Formats: sequence, structure tokens, C-alpha cells
Amino acid sequence: MLTPEQEWTLVACGLVAHADGILKDGECDQVLAMIDERLSPDDQDHWIALVSSRAALEAHLKELPPILPLFHEPLLERAWAMALADGDINAAEIEVVEHIASMSGASPEDLARWRETWTSAAATLAEHKASFAALLIHRDGTIDDAEAVRFQALIAKMPVPPARRVVLARMLKKAPSIEHVGARLAALPRNQRVEILRAIAPLVSASQHEAVGREFFLELAAQAGFAPDAAAKILEV
Repeated sequence: MLTPEQEWTLVACGLVAHADGILKDGECDQVLAMIDERLSPDDQDHWIALVSSRAALEAHLKELPPILPLFHEPLLERAWAMALADGDINAAEIEVVEHIASMSGASPEDLARWRETWTSAAATLAEHKASFAALLIHRDGTIDDAEAVRFQALIAKMPVPPARRVVLARMLKKAPSIEHVGARLAALPRNQRVEILRAIAPLVSASQHEAVGREFFLELAAQAGFAPDAAAKILEV
């Protein structure tokens, strides 16, 4: 059973995903991943069906109970993160986030201030994702074609200026030099650690030496405070 705040999050992120008129492959999974909750099979089927329909989401939004002001910021932060997921934000996505803010009772002034903070933080997080992804693909000493494709796709969706994406893409040729890798990841907030692990997980199966990447991923997750079964579940998604 989800809390009202979790339902608001799924509806808000689902509407952002529909903002451009098309629910792209993988976006439904992205929406469900916005809550830190493993849904039961029945609940997952219910929410997949709901998220797949913009009309159903809009109808459900009108039925949601009010949420406390305490939850306005985290709710809208998840919606903004969904808008940033493909690296670029369009006017339709901004309009949806503003509509969600209005429906939840958040003020336009608060939203404007928060957006500036979130956008800056997302750019910093993107740098971490790129660095850890590069460390993973370089772990076995070779870069396979599938790894290169997935790494480049990851960089292409980074919420940073195009010129910065070009710089990050160079890590495909040379891994960054990072001391105390596990400690660096562990120092980040938990939600950012989860995001990083989810971002780099698809790179594990892209390697012809998958066992090497998997071992590195599980070690990294353990150093970041995740139990082996939790880390394994991230790899399964």
C-alpha cells in the first residue's frame, strides 16, 4: 500500500513523462523507480497501467488527497528529476511541473528557487555518474562495442551543456583518476548513491567480461552501504 506522497510522486512523474505526447520505451520503469519502494506484482501491474495512460493519470491526480507542505519540495524534486532524465527540458515539461506545484499547493516562488538548486545539483550528479560509469567500463582493461554504445547513450542524456557532454564522453578513451572510489560514493546522499548505481548498472551486462564488471559493481555498492541482495536487485532492473 503506497502512501499519499508516493502516489503523488508516481502521478507527477508519469505526467512529466507524457508531457511531450509520447511515453518512450523505459520511461514507465523510470517513473516507478522514483519511489523507494518495491511494489507487489499486483500493485506494479496497476501502476504500469495507470502510468501508461495520460488521461488516467490526470483523473487520478484530481482524486489525490492534499499533501502537507513538508512534502512539496521532495515531490516536485522528483518531478523535476523526471524532466531532466533525458538531458534536456522542454516547455511542455516545465508546464506540467508548474501544474503539479499548483495542484499540490506549492508557491511559484518556492518552485523557481528549488528548480535552480535542483538543476545545479543534477549537473554535479551527472559528473559522478559519468566518472563511475567510466571506471566500470575500463575495469577489465578493454572497451567492448556494446559498452561504448551504452556509455555514449548515458552521456547523451546528461543534464549538462553540450560542450560538457563532449568532455565527459572523452572518458570512453581514458578512465578518470579517482582516489578512494568507494568512500567518494559513500559520502553522497543515499538517493544519489541509488541513482548512480542505477545509471551504471546497464553497463555491466554490456561487457564481454561481465563477471569483472559485476564484481566491481557489487564491491562499489557494498562500500556505499548497500547489502548484496539490494545491489543484485539493482542489476536485475
